[in-house]
Amino acid sequence: MCNFVIQDGHPYAMNKSYILYFLILLLAPFNKIHADGRPEADSVLAVLSKNPNDTAAYIQLDDIINGLFNRDADLAMEIAQKELIIASTANNQIAVGHALLNIGIISDLQGDYQKALNQYARALTIAKEQNYLELQGDIYNNYSITLAVLGQMEESIDNALNALAIYEKMNDSARMAKIYNNLASRYSEMGYVDEALDKYQKAAAINEKLKDNKKLAYNYGNIGLLYYGTDQIEEALSFFQKSIALQDTVKDKYDFSIALHNLGLAYQRLGQYDNALIYERKAYKLAKEVNDDLGVITSLNGMASIYRKTGDEKKALEYFNQSKLIAENIGARYYLINIYENIADIYAGLNDFQNAFIFNQKYNYLKDSILTTEKDKAVQKITEYESEKKQAEIQLLTKDSEIQKLNIRRQKTIRNSLGIVGGLFLLIAVGLFHRYRYVRKTRNELSEKNKIINKEKERSDELLLNILPAETAEELKNTGQSEARHFDSVTVMFTDFKGFTQMAEKLTPQELVSEIDHCFKIFDEIIEKYNIEKIKTIGDAYMCAGGLPVPNKTHPEDVVRAALDIQKKMEDIKKERIKNGKPFFELRLGIHTGPVVAGIVGTKKFQYDIWGDTVNIAARMESSGEVGKVNISEFTFQSIKEKFKCQYRGKVEAKGKGEIDMYFVDSIKK
Repeated sequence: MCNFVIQDGHPYAMNKSYILYFLILLLAPFNKIHADGRPEADSVLAVLSKNPNDTAAYIQLDDIINGLFNRDADLAMEIAQKELIIASTANNQIAVGHALLNIGIISDLQGDYQKALNQYARALTIAKEQNYLELQGDIYNNYSITLAVLGQMEESIDNALNALAIYEKMNDSARMAKIYNNLASRYSEMGYVDEALDKYQKAAAINEKLKDNKKLAYNYGNIGLLYYGTDQIEEALSFFQKSIALQDTVKDKYDFSIALHNLGLAYQRLGQYDNALIYERKAYKLAKEVNDDLGVITSLNGMASIYRKTGDEKKALEYFNQSKLIAENIGARYYLINIYENIADIYAGLNDFQNAFIFNQKYNYLKDSILTTEKDKAVQKITEYESEKKQAEIQLLTKDSEIQKLNIRRQKTIRNSLGIVGGLFLLIAVGLFHRYRYVRKTRNELSEKNKIINKEKERSDELLLNILPAETAEELKNTGQSEARHFDSVTVMFTDFKGFTQMAEKLTPQELVSEIDHCFKIFDEIIEKYNIEKIKTIGDAYMCAGGLPVPNKTHPEDVVRAALDIQKKMEDIKKERIKNGKPFFELRLGIHTGPVVAGIVGTKKFQYDIWGDTVNIAARMESSGEVGKVNISEFTFQSIKEKFKCQYRGKVEAKGKGEIDMYFVDSIKK
């Protein structure tokens, strides 16, 4: 089986070249940005620190950040976060929205899709409040791309159509090219090759007119992939070569990696396996250099496919397994369809029918979920959008026709009876005028009330998101209830202040609450950084968990990193308060990893909570810990021992649980 074909002969839908164009969509071309970007960024940030409402400076900073997306994502993230701090401090909401969008795009490129979606949601709220259509369209476009990688095709199409409606309203040709590319990719993923080709050609026509060679290179590459998927290899190779000819192959390693991979596909289909392997290896090397996980996945799949065709099944399995681990780790569900199918076929060929059955089940589950259920929903979205658009056009034409008929009739009446009914006509005209004023006033009042209702709805949604995780809140709004869920593995953290009673005696109630609130806000910021869900606070105790409501593989490491940051921050606060002669809190902190049940309790005041022995053991980890230390259980230690230096405490008596192996986390391994 060809590695990049799923069904009906269309190319493997989530080849990374389909995705890249849209993520690198804002503002400046790369060849205008310094290779490092830091000197320019520092200069612009200095300007903004003096004048945080300098629009031109924000645009320049966004240019720099966009130029660093695929060269130095860490530096781009650092600059974007500084931009967010400056804009937030100045309450410059438009700049805040752009900074959040930048952070979301960088998170997507780094494979942190949940963080990307969270940032897009925050940015979209601001864009709607400010009625900033351009930013709304860009957010919807990027929402669509990230959701497509996660296999949520219905929501991806819905957001793409939202962006399309906005760009059509703005009559923005450059952005129309973006959304044509996006929709073309979604059409291709669903097997509609003709529709995809039409949209890609429309995008190419716009970019040719704008002389935007960088974006045109993406158009040619994507058109080549469509021809590749329909076995028109010579045409595909021609477009791949045209794409490379338009690229800066020295500076834009990210783009060049895509082009090399595409050439590898073409030569593989032509049976020139040595050439194909050369191009795939070069593409893989460049993807590794720029930390492009999706590029690494597609190149590994390409090399695996070549080895299969040359009869080396074991080598092919090795490469597919490497690809599988990366795709599972970053949650790239769409890529996993093809990977699981190929692994199942290889195991079957090796007579390992147990593993073949396991991976075939995984393949069938994802295929049914994404390529059947999600595809049907997405097609319905497109059909509804096109139907509504046509209906609006018909209504407009009908209205114009009726107006013309009325005008003709009115003119005839006036011409035949002007002398007789002149006075009556004037009276009617006055009445119509007053009627018009009344209707317009009523319409304006209704419009204002709708705005108020929509604003209140958005506020209520925001309040709900402050109480419940986004996924749970959405389920509650859609169905009126939320089902409890079992999670096989989450990491729970408890904290508690030592000496709270003594502090309460020294401080007024207002001061005590203020100090606790200050600390908990710091905790909130830290756990948000690591995608950890806050569960609740009880008095001076704080509880959070990683790995829910969206499961992930990194939750033990995420929670331990957050715990180290929290203890470091508490130590800094302690030093500052000692220096000023004020009392201070000291913190015990405990962590345990295991299964839990999560869900909503209450009917009027909702509370998202978790239950299970894992929660109880995590609480014992905290009570058995020491001030300033991160105390973890054996289960958590086994998950993080490769990345952290830990000190074994031995078996420690835990109330109600007997003796438990415990460890102190000292630091991160270098």
